[in-house]
Amino acid sequence: MNAEQTPGQESQQEQTPEDRAAAAAEILAAEGVPVTARAVRERSGVRMSLAAEAARAWNDQQSTEQAVPEAPPAVQARFTALWREAVAFARAEFAEARAGWQEKISRAEQERNDMADDLGKAEDDRDKALKAVAKAEGATATERSRADKAEGRAEALEAERDRLLGERDGLSSQLTELRNQLAASKAQETKARD
Repeated sequence: MNAEQTPGQESQQEQTPEDRAAAAAEILAAEGVPVTARAVRERSGVRMSLAAEAARAWNDQQSTEQAVPEAPPAVQARFTALWREAVAFARAEFAEARAGWQEKISRAEQERNDMADDLGKAEDDRDKALKAVAKAEGATATERSRADKAEGRAEALEAERDRLLGERDGLSSQLTELRNQLAASKAQETKARD
């Protein structure tokens, strides 16, 4: 070992490129850096194809080491029992929640139906009121028409009365004139006899 080398490291000239790439992958993992072909290449100074092969090999090894073994039968049996309990509990909670929601839905539907009934009654009352208004308006129009006709007749009667009064006044004047003529004629006749 040279004086320049740190303990536990070989000089880069003594290591093969494959060894340098594998060592770089280990160091990167220990530092918490993702082991990628680029990171291995930058750390080791090897060709990209060699760095990619080293990164792939390291990642494959880690995947194999981290694989979870099959659970023992006793653990599987306990898990199955716990799972059954959890499913039964979840179903019971679901059934209770569903019953609560169905009750709320039933109440909401009843309220909706009551409101629909109230709305129907209000619409019926409105329709009756509109019919009554239309009937009243019709009656008012009929009465207005009768009143207009009566007013027209009254005006005609007033005109006829005024005409007849005028005629009576004219006849009265003629009668007075005729009486005066008759009286004058009688007076002349009496004068002529005397």
